[in-house]
Amino acid sequence: MDGQGVEMLDLFREGATRLSFASGQTVKQIFVGFHTGECAGTMKIQVTPHFSVSDRLLFQ
Repeated sequence: MDGQGVEMLDLFREGATRLSFASGQTVKQIFVGFHTGECAGTMKIQVTPHFSVSDRLLFQ
């Protein structure tokens, strides 16, 4: 949600297998790994210095 309480992003996906965090001096990120029977991928959420989401899900 943004500063006014407005929802900015809503994601739903099953099959999460790994959650990790990376924190540098200026960049803070969250990584979520996914694996289902046919697909695998990673979602990267950068929290600072600006918010961004990168999502990759590929057939194996």
